[in-house]
Amino acid sequence: MLLLVILGTFAASWLVKVWMTRTYQRWGAVPNAVGANGHQVARHILDSNDLQHVQLEVSQGMLTDHYIPSQDKMRLSESINNEASVASIAVAAHECGHALQDKENYAMLKAKAAMMPLAALGNQAGLVLSIGGGVLGSPMLMNIGLLLIGIGVLMPVLTLPIEFDASKRALEELQRLNLVDEKDYAGAKSMLIAAAMTYVASAVSSMAFIGVFLLRFIKR
Repeated sequence: MLLLVILGTFAASWLVKVWMTRTYQRWGAVPNAVGANGHQVARHILDSNDLQHVQLEVSQGMLTDHYIPSQDKMRLSESINNEASVASIAVAAHECGHALQDKENYAMLKAKAAMMPLAALGNQAGLVLSIGGGVLGSPMLMNIGLLLIGIGVLMPVLTLPIEFDASKRALEELQRLNLVDEKDYAGAKSMLIAAAMTYVASAVSSMAFIGVFLLRFIKR
């Protein structure tokens, strides 16, 4: 059962990543109508929402874009930052969506930030504690380890509504500021849907893992 779940979710995640990559390659090759790169679009959206204090930096790698609420900092990957493509403005606007969430004290974003230390602890120590508890014959230690693992794998589930909301905000800002025409809007939407599906695949994998784990735990 566990093996089937792992293989099934792995296959689904791989297919979604392939779709995401192809969608990015497609719209990354299409120039946007306003001729602006990701950096310019991000700066314009931020400044238009009184977020001049948010700093923009460049991160290494492909699609490594992220927003850091605790530092008021946004990092855009090199291609997104420098290229004037439909994909660039879609991804840049999405990260601005997170900055807007932070500005409005979006509850789910705050909850994720609060749980991040526990999730990191769960990923690092949960497995060790659960195995150690089994070896030492300590149900309490094992249960603590399982709880930490559960918190760690629940993070993708908690992330899902945050990402969908950021994409919704991104599309609204692109339209409000006249940064897209009809073609660019359709491309940006396709790009953001493909990106969102990677989070869906991750969340499904986590939920499946938790479900199998709970069944094993109950049977035990």
